[in-house]
Amino acid sequence: MFTKSQVLPAFAWLGLWAGWGCAHQTQAPAHSSRTLTPPSQTHVRVPSLLVPESTHELAAPGPSPLPIEVAEARVPVLAIPDERLLDHCDGARAIVVHKAARQLELTCAGAVAARYATSLGNVPDGAKEHEGDGKTPEGEYYVTLRFPSQYHMSLQISYPGIDDAERGLREGLIGRGEHDTIVTAIRQCRNPPQNTRLGSLVQIHGGGGGAWAGDWTLGCVAVDNKAIERVFAFHRPGCEVDGTPRTKVVILP
Repeated sequence: MFTKSQVLPAFAWLGLWAGWGCAHQTQAPAHSSRTLTPPSQTHVRVPSLLVPESTHELAAPGPSPLPIEVAEARVPVLAIPDERLLDHCDGARAIVVHKAARQLELTCAGAVAARYATSLGNVPDGAKEHEGDGKTPEGEYYVTLRFPSQYHMSLQISYPGIDDAERGLREGLIGRGEHDTIVTAIRQCRNPPQNTRLGSLVQIHGGGGGAWAGDWTLGCVAVDNKAIERVFAFHRPGCEVDGTPRTKVVILP
């Protein structure tokens, strides 16, 4: 970890800049979660048509002796985090955000190392489409910048990505030149342009996350300050020589 005296002079201006992307609302809307209760298993008997040897008469339809089982709805079982992986991870690292569940997971080679409650943009449903829509993006990204901010610590992600650029071009939000600049930046593992109509300054930061806080950001993912410290320590910025992100950021619906 770095000390305040090491990073603050170099990134003090970034702290102010970061705040523009994820400003807090004065009244944060709360959200609720619902638990799916699986229905009891049922059996359905389907009639079958029995055809006798004689072609002059048909036997009355009768029930099939074999029941057809209807698949039972199941509530997914969440993996128990193995916190040892936070300090000893030799596999691929990822930050996985489950928007519907309002959870952020740190994973090592697919195994869950930690899980934290999150808050999203003030319009939490759907993927981000354009600047100012209050939505949190969905897709695969990587960390481009990290710095202290007014929300304790911030990790900026590589939004807009290539898929976002393709959509923006189709919908007329950006031109071919902006599209190509975004694609080139992503392929070179750089920070993509932050001045297009697709939106900018999307971060994972502290400041408070979970049901008690509600969805209060302008499109960022927020967790509490202790959690962002762990995310900071776990992640690895940038990409490997072959272009593979050192820590993949996956944001799911």
